[in-house]
Amino acid sequence: MDKTPKHHGEFYFEPSIAEWPSAVLQNRAKFFDIPLWDQTASKVRAFLKMPTDCPIVLTGHQPVFFYPGIWAKCLAASQLAQAVKGMAYHKITDTALAPEFTQFIPEVNEKGRARRGEVDFFISKDMKIKAKAVPYAFLPAPEKAALEKILSNAVTFGPAVVQKSVKYFNEKLIDGLKINTTWNQFHSYTLDLLDHIAGTKRVTLVGSHLWESEPFVDFFIFWLTHMMDFNKHYNDSLDEYRKKYGITHEMEPMSNLKFEDWHFELPFWGTAKDHRRDTLWAKIEGKTISLRIKGSVGSHTFHKEDLRNELLASTLKIWPKAIPQTLFCRMYLCDFFIHGIGGGAYEEVGDLFFKKTVNADPPVYGITSATYLIDDKESEGLDVIVNHERIMGLWKRALEQNPEYLFTRPDDWKRDLPAFIRGYFERCFEIPSLKKMADEKKSLLDFLKDPAKKSAAAKRIKELNGELFASYAEIIKAIDQGLLDAQAVKEARDVLAFREYPFFCFGEEVFLDMKEKVKKAFAEGKV
Repeated sequence: MDKTPKHHGEFYFEPSIAEWPSAVLQNRAKFFDIPLWDQTASKVRAFLKMPTDCPIVLTGHQPVFFYPGIWAKCLAASQLAQAVKGMAYHKITDTALAPEFTQFIPEVNEKGRARRGEVDFFISKDMKIKAKAVPYAFLPAPEKAALEKILSNAVTFGPAVVQKSVKYFNEKLIDGLKINTTWNQFHSYTLDLLDHIAGTKRVTLVGSHLWESEPFVDFFIFWLTHMMDFNKHYNDSLDEYRKKYGITHEMEPMSNLKFEDWHFELPFWGTAKDHRRDTLWAKIEGKTISLRIKGSVGSHTFHKEDLRNELLASTLKIWPKAIPQTLFCRMYLCDFFIHGIGGGAYEEVGDLFFKKTVNADPPVYGITSATYLIDDKESEGLDVIVNHERIMGLWKRALEQNPEYLFTRPDDWKRDLPAFIRGYFERCFEIPSLKKMADEKKSLLDFLKDPAKKSAAAKRIKELNGELFASYAEIIKAIDQGLLDAQAVKEARDVLAFREYPFFCFGEEVFLDMKEKVKKAFAEGKV
């Protein structure tokens, strides 16, 4: 099930990218003007002042510092929109919490040991606390001192290629704080930087603004007034997905909706005055519907006959979780939605839910991602060293049990072991007395099959094994040191092979290469 591209510069597209342009047009022809949950895409887009005279290709993600794997969605959206004479849009999913998306920079010390340093966007104590509990929608832009520290650490401790890349983005990012005071504004500014490099453009939609719109309130009301059936369809869809993939954990990919204390759990968030986000629960009592945020005191009561107006006037903010969020986007906001690999997994559940509630096949969507490493050449070199770790371990165990292998299998260790280890093997290989003991052991092995000679042969073999292995002290010492070095290199390799470092750790050439590969993939219709 792991579809993540494994090699530097590699992309993943699903379905075949050759099918995407026709899928856009087919989705538009099928769904643009038909009512879905009492609304049409054409009217929703007109209300939101989105274009109705051309196809829309939409991506979405949380407002983190993008890495190439996420940016691949935006590049694909731009290229696809161009192919169908449409427009590329991107939705900022700002209802997420920052702790759900930890970000790192690579750090390497003077001894070559490496680690992923966690990024902190705030320095002041109050903001550190707030950032852990308040969604991005209510956060200010990163504090200047914190951003300067992040960039300074990346230059001071990062590999040479990262230092070069950070210097390119440093001034641009610091300047961006002067006029972009909210988290969303600053995030949009970083997307503009990447669009400028790639020569692409897109329109940005802010999730928390969308969820305050009348079309979304109508969408939520439809769910609310059908929640008994919809909750069952939702849970049945999750159960079918788990059965298909043999998943036994009840929270994978997300947990089923519950019914507790006469309240239905909804796949929506609620947030009120304190801006803290938690699951929304609903209870129907006669002519009223009560909404309660789990963990909050009290509830919000609405009258059924005036539900729409009261919800629009309420201070309660209602945000969709994963399934209803992309469902709203795919039903009304776009003619083709592009997911990342993770989003594509839970969207299978969304498709099952769509079929049960609409009784039709859902719009086709696409999945794409890419893997780019901060230093692909160094990563490949370290891979070779790390691969020696296994071989060295095998030879250490072999010499302990069958020390004659040094003489009987020279072609193997000459081929497999790194040069600094082979030197110790070669010195022992040239010692006649050791070779004589190895030959003696080899001749004794046949006696183990003779009951009359087995005991004496086994005793002598044990003596020879001990004498030979004792003579290999320098070899074993070199192997042990090699294993320690390989472990340190392995740590460095794992740090360099991490694919989710922020965009400012990558050179301008990476984003240009990405654009060309996406463009070429569309031109050739490659998978």
